Amino acid sequence: MSRERTFSRIRESITLHGVAKSELGEHRGTVITSVGTGRITAQAEKRFMAWRMDNGLCLDGPYLKDEVMEFLHEYAETHGQSDLDATRLSLGRVLGVRFEHVPSLIETIRRGRGIAWEKVRRIARHQRHWNALSTLIAFNAGLRAAELLELRRDDELEPSPHRTWPETMFLGRDDYVRMVTTGKGGLRRPVALARPLAEALETYRLPEVVKITDRGVHHESLYGIGGGQAFSQSFSEASWNVFGSSDGAHGLRHGFAQERVATLMSLGFDFMAAVQLVSIELGHFRPVLVYYQI
Repeated sequence: MSRERTFSRIRESITLHGVAKSELGEHRGTVITSVGTGRITAQAEKRFMAWRMDNGLCLDGPYLKDEVMEFLHEYAETHGQSDLDATRLSLGRVLGVRFEHVPSLIETIRRGRGIAWEKVRRIARHQRHWNALSTLIAFNAGLRAAELLELRRDDELEPSPHRTWPETMFLGRDDYVRMVTTGKGGLRRPVALARPLAEALETYRLPEVVKITDRGVHHESLYGIGGGQAFSQSFSEASWNVFGSSDGAHGLRHGFAQERVATLMSLGFDFMAAVQLVSIELGHFRPVLVYYQI
C-alpha cells in the first residue's frame, strides 16, 4: 500500500465521475464513478482515519493490510453487516487490496456463531503458557489483544471518570475479580475476570512496569503474559494448527459477547438491551442498536 500519498489523495486519484462502467474494462470495480459511491468511500475514510488517530497511527500511512483488518474487526463490533461490507469494499477499492469478509459481531451474536469455550480451550493447549493464559483471559473478559498489556488491579487504576459505568455491568457473573484496562483512545474501563484466572494472572506479576511498543503504540505492562500483535499471531497459529483455520483473536471478543448476551437474556433482558449493555462492557459507547439489522 502507498507510503507516499495520503488516503484522501489516493481516493481522489481513482475518482472518475461521469465515466460509464462499460468503458472501464479491467478497471471496473477499482474506481469511483458515482457521487453515491464517492460519499460512501469518504465516510469509510473518515472512520478509518478516526480509528488510526485513536490508536496513535500516522494519518498519512503507510496503510498496512493488518491495520485495516484490525479496524474492520473493531468496526464489526458496533455495526450491521451491510454497513460493514460497504466500509470494507470502500477501503479495498481505494487501497487496491481485496479484504476478506469480516462478520458483524451483532449478526454473530444473533446467529450464535461466536467461538465456543471448548474451541478456546483446545487452542490454548497449543500455545506457550503465557499466551494460553492470555487466550483464556481475553475470552473471559472480552479484551482486545492490546488491552491484555494494560491490565491493572482495581486498587491501582480508576476507570475513566468522564464515562458513566452502569450498575448492571457484569450482571449474572459470579465470583469474579474486578480489574481495569486501558483501551482505544486512552479509555480506562472496568473488566470482570473469573477469580481462578485472576489468581493465575497474579503469578505472572512483574516486579516493575515493563515498557512495550506494539504496532507503534507504547504500553506499560505489569504482567508477563502475551498481548498485542505477538499474542494475536500466537492465537492464529495455534488455531490453524488445531482446526486448519482461524477467526483471529477478535473471535475471542465475539465469543465473550455471545455468551454475555445469552446470560443477560436468561435474566430477562430483551436482545437489544442485552447487546447495548455488552457493548459498554466491551468498551463502546456508540449507539450500537442504530446499526442492528434483521
